[in-house]
Amino acid sequence: MIILVFAVIYILLFSIQTSLLSIFSVNGITLDLALILAVYCGVLLKEERGVWVGFSIGLIQDCLSGGLLGVNTLSKSIIGFTFSSLKDKLMVIGFVPISVILLASSFFDGLVYYLLMITLLKAQIPFSFLFNTLPVYAMYNALIGPILFFFINWSRKLVVRKFPILEGPRK
Repeated sequence: MIILVFAVIYILLFSIQTSLLSIFSVNGITLDLALILAVYCGVLLKEERGVWVGFSIGLIQDCLSGGLLGVNTLSKSIIGFTFSSLKDKLMVIGFVPISVILLASSFFDGLVYYLLMITLLKAQIPFSFLFNTLPVYAMYNALIGPILFFFINWSRKLVVRKFPILEGPRK
């Protein structure tokens, strides 16, 4: 049942990511819903589920992008793993902590993309990407991401209330 729920979430997420978010782009830069979901799952899901969500969402994003296969898979898996490991040590309640986490995750995601593209593909990505595009991408995710975090959390509580079996066994 949980696989079905994640399949529906992924279909909705990538439908919105590929169609509607271009309307809200800032200088051609759009919000990365996959990154926000990977961080959310890393921070708020039980055990190491954030790693698996990060891996699967990154792999699907790579398959849909048509670019270098593995860039998003690598970055989203590492982000899911990092926050799955650190979730007991972090207090992720409120706008500011979520924004800081999303800001750091966005910079990491952008750096992985930049470094892999220039080293593996010898792509001619200008160095200004690090100073012009990446900060806008990170700020965009950091400002809008906490709102989406709270919406995802509200939706999750609503679904678990309707279908308690999705929450899993209580310890």
